Amino acid sequence: MSRVRGVIGHDLVKRSGLFGISILASTLVGLVSIPLINHVVGGYEWGQLWLLQTIGQFAAILIAFGWGATGPATVAALPVANRRQFLFDSLFARVPLFIVIVPMAILLGIAIGTDPGATTLAVLAYGIPGIGAGWYFVGTNRPMRLFLWDAVPGILGQIAGLVAVVLWPSLRSYLAAVALFTVIGVLAGLAVSLRRADDPPLRRPRWSSVRGEMRSQSHGLVALLFGNLATMLPGVMLQMFAREWVGTFGLIDKFYRYGVIVLGPILQAVQSWVGEQRDVLRARARLVLWFSLAVGFVGFLGYAALATPLSLPLSSGEISISWTLGLLGAVAFGGECVAQLIGLAGLVAIGRGRVLSATAVGSALATIALLLPATTAFGVTGTLIVVAVPIVAMAVVRAFVLWRGTVPTTGGEQ
Repeated sequence: MSRVRGVIGHDLVKRSGLFGISILASTLVGLVSIPLINHVVGGYEWGQLWLLQTIGQFAAILIAFGWGATGPATVAALPVANRRQFLFDSLFARVPLFIVIVPMAILLGIAIGTDPGATTLAVLAYGIPGIGAGWYFVGTNRPMRLFLWDAVPGILGQIAGLVAVVLWPSLRSYLAAVALFTVIGVLAGLAVSLRRADDPPLRRPRWSSVRGEMRSQSHGLVALLFGNLATMLPGVMLQMFAREWVGTFGLIDKFYRYGVIVLGPILQAVQSWVGEQRDVLRARARLVLWFSLAVGFVGFLGYAALATPLSLPLSSGEISISWTLGLLGAVAFGGECVAQLIGLAGLVAIGRGRVLSATAVGSALATIALLLPATTAFGVTGTLIVVAVPIVAMAVVRAFVLWRGTVPTTGGEQ
């Protein structure tokens, strides 16, 4: 019993619980929105919404340029007096990227046949978090600020969007409401983060220092970029060649992404915990290895058990996920849990960010190379196989590197 109390009272568990407030609230509203939107606009239009969300979220990764991935661990290791300046410096890189990438993402959506108005609103709604302060709240261990300025605007936007889509049944009405609240939340979160009277005054960064910080975040960018590219391309391909499968794959991916959202507070807690004390960094990083394997196993079981039974009720009877497809999605999700925790928390903390990016690139290239023949030969089943297998392989490689990198030295380093 005392051991159970010790686990519950562990700092990682407490932090995961606090960060989980934001994730739980957002996830519940998101799950309610799936059947309602399916019921109002139909399964095909819901598939279009999923595709637009995917494009917008991919744009956000490019705009964030790695700060969303490795930023929390980086800022957690900085002296408190330097953290606000680090956030300020990042804006000099991310805002110009936002100005360039948003129009390109809009053109991509229009090019593959999505509605221009809905595409514009979706890219704005799901792309602007790329310049937000969410990762900063994680790295500085401020879960309530993350809830107030990141989760709450998103929740209100989704609720307003559901009301709007019922009154004016179209994707444009839903996305307009989501975009409005998201923009307000991002700008308010940045304002709160940058206005602190007790810290040194902010100074305009030199371009050389911004370039240096961009290089330091590049491994996180590459990891997220190629990881999401491998999950975005199947949807784009289906949109172009087999639109009737977009909704099915979209729901499978939606379960996957909600699973990653649930993983979020655990990852956030680990990222802010590993690098706090340099003298026990390697010992904590090795603990992340075993912790990630346990989380991945639980994630696999949860996905496999829930995806098929929940597919029909969540889609208002429009989409059914078979047990085979659900199992393949579970394999991919379990591997993703392990790969993310080991990579973004463990490998980054011990200075192996290059492995993080290299494995992401290798996994994505394998998926891209096999995607067309697998989809042509085996349909959506083949698509899921070439998504899942490289993710698992990436998790195995990262686990091996972290294990080797945290072997205690003869001098007793922890």
